[in-house]
Amino acid sequence: MRSTLINVATALAIVLIATLTWLGQQRPPDRYLEGIEARGVLRVGIDPSYPPFESVKDGKIEGYDAELARAIASDLSVQVEFVPLALDTLYDALIAEKVDVLISALPFIYERQKEIRYSTSYYQAGQVLVVRSGEKRIASIKELQGKRVGVELGSTADTEARRLTRTSITDMDLDSSYQTPDEALDALAQGKVDAAIADNTSAQAYERTHPGAITILSPPLTDEPYVIAMPAKANQLASRVNATIERLREAGELARMMGLPEE
Repeated sequence: MRSTLINVATALAIVLIATLTWLGQQRPPDRYLEGIEARGVLRVGIDPSYPPFESVKDGKIEGYDAELARAIASDLSVQVEFVPLALDTLYDALIAEKVDVLISALPFIYERQKEIRYSTSYYQAGQVLVVRSGEKRIASIKELQGKRVGVELGSTADTEARRLTRTSITDMDLDSSYQTPDEALDALAQGKVDAAIADNTSAQAYERTHPGAITILSPPLTDEPYVIAMPAKANQLASRVNATIERLREAGELARMMGLPEE
């Protein structure tokens, strides 16, 4: 009898340990995702003043980020509601739970990770090296020695070019007389400079409006990913958002949404 009781107690202990282990492996409920599903609406904070990522046309928010937001809402089986906000109020609205996510061409900010959870990158906005189409002499920054390179004055491209002249390409001829990225890229297309450095967004926009004029070289010179911002404890929501980004990436749809050339 005693042996039977010991065996039963041992079995119950094993079951209890297994149950506790299983429970410990389960993710806690995500009230943010639950709230979205209960409302049937994904509230997206967005600053609609940065085309081509977001803008307003005929009273409707459109652009790269708007299309991505609609895809995420569709995968969550909810509707999307855009909440237009000024750039400097985006994070305040998220923290105050006035919106569920921020999809607004936002860079990753390391210092905000205590209160914010970021998605995987969906767009690389870093600085890129640009040459004229058909250029054979320049394939990377290594070939910029002795070459004239155009940049927008005071831009991140200007900062990166000056860093290169200090560290590795010491005899690069830097021309920072241009007031916009387009001016620097015009100078490149016209043969006034040998190469240009610009942010990826500006370079791609120029490439679309001036087909056959320039070639954007890879990889980017700087890493400046755009990400989606969510509350820090929105674990399950973040997993769902990342799953949509990866699904779109693998299908080639993300590149199309972001106006990238087909590979």
